[in-house]
Amino acid sequence: MPYRSVFRAGLFAGKTVIVTGGGSGLGRCTAHELKSLGARLALIGRTAEKLETVKAELGDPD
Repeated sequence: MPYRSVFRAGLFAGKTVIVTGGGSGLGRCTAHELKSLGARLALIGRTAEKLETVKAELGDPD
């Protein structure tokens, strides 16, 4: 069964959200959810390599 968010599509369209701990765990999952809802993200974390991996997963060019 494919994933379906409980939030309405586009809920965060036009918004910028800062995600701390965005390189792994809950922060990573939160980043994926927010991106799917239209948010522009600023990921913060301790390990640059993990942040780069999440950035690539999200397909974010910034």
